[in-house]
Amino acid sequence: MPPGPSETLSAKGRQTRDALAQAARKLFAERGFHGTTLADITSAAGKSPAAFYRYFNDKEDLLAALAESFLHDVVAPSGLRVPLPESPDDDAFFTAVVTGYWTMFKQNIGIMIAVAQLAATQPRFTLVQNEFRRFGMDIVAASVRRAQEQGYGTELNPEHTAAAIALLFENFTTVFVGASGLGVQMTDQDAIATLSRIWKKTLYGY
Repeated sequence: MPPGPSETLSAKGRQTRDALAQAARKLFAERGFHGTTLADITSAAGKSPAAFYRYFNDKEDLLAALAESFLHDVVAPSGLRVPLPESPDDDAFFTAVVTGYWTMFKQNIGIMIAVAQLAATQPRFTLVQNEFRRFGMDIVAASVRRAQEQGYGTELNPEHTAAAIALLFENFTTVFVGASGLGVQMTDQDAIATLSRIWKKTLYGY
């Protein structure tokens, strides 16, 4: 039985496990979950299949470990640091939060793609995907309530608006972090500016 996340690994064990995880992240980003074989992962990591099975039961177990680490070590702590807009002219708020979101998503695109591919059929990955979505929705809902305190967006339902914007962000980012194939040229800065404007205009109208 592979060791659980709380079990102590030797330095060599951590190195092996990390090498397998890093290889999987890269390959999932390039090929997707279904296009990546266990042999691809072990070969890219320079490890044997026997080494893989010392740490993970299968490819899905590896993805679950990557997703859990991403959610609890990266996503959750980042939410604790998010402020709220000071005023309707607080462009810095929207730009800063969207930049953080975009960067976090881009750095972990392999995990996000793989989780999305499995979420349609496997409940444990649906739960992971919804945890990530809930993170975005909570921030947007809080920003709607702040705008309403300032006298703007009073017609908006915070939860409904949060769901719409968070899912817009998710799908837009999934397409444009990678090669979209849509023939639309967009830099990271263009994407961040576009999402920031949409969010701000939804709340404040300008």
